[in-house]
Amino acid sequence: MFLRTHKGIALVALASLSQMACYNTYTISNQELAKLESSVEPVEVVEVNANCQPTGSASLGMDGQALAQAAAEPGVEETATDAGAQDPNCIVVPVSTVNALTVLTTDGTRERVTPFNFVMDDVQLVSPEYDLLIELDNVDGAEVREFSTWKTVATIAGVSLVAVGTFVGISLVAPDEQGFQ
Repeated sequence: MFLRTHKGIALVALASLSQMACYNTYTISNQELAKLESSVEPVEVVEVNANCQPTGSASLGMDGQALAQAAAEPGVEETATDAGAQDPNCIVVPVSTVNALTVLTTDGTRERVTPFNFVMDDVQLVSPEYDLLIELDNVDGAEVREFSTWKTVATIAGVSLVAVGTFVGISLVAPDEQGFQ
């Protein structure tokens, strides 16, 4: 019975470690999503505010280019995205073309898009790469996935420990046998 319990615990530990992702996932608003569209002046990395509490809609209707220009102009009033940067719950996430970006819709579906390879206007979001056309009224933000070195190291170390522990456990539990005589 003791061995059976430890087998169960080991299997549950292995299953949970294998399900541990190597990415951090952050949720961004439509205003932050607009910073990642293809009409914005191309830069290598764009920083977006993620996991912010919803605030006013001061910049609704502005496309990514207008948001980028407004941020670059001195003396422009604060937008909702600027207010989000001051929110202590916000996390600044650097986004480049290697980040996974998933558009969240109001009906619960999730659609994949590539950063800087989609267009948003006042009516719709278009991603030719994924053959996607969504009305902006149906877009409820997006999820950005960022590679996590520490989660990856922890996953590899955990799986290695489970494997080594399994071999050690088998060698300790195995009965003594006589070799060939």
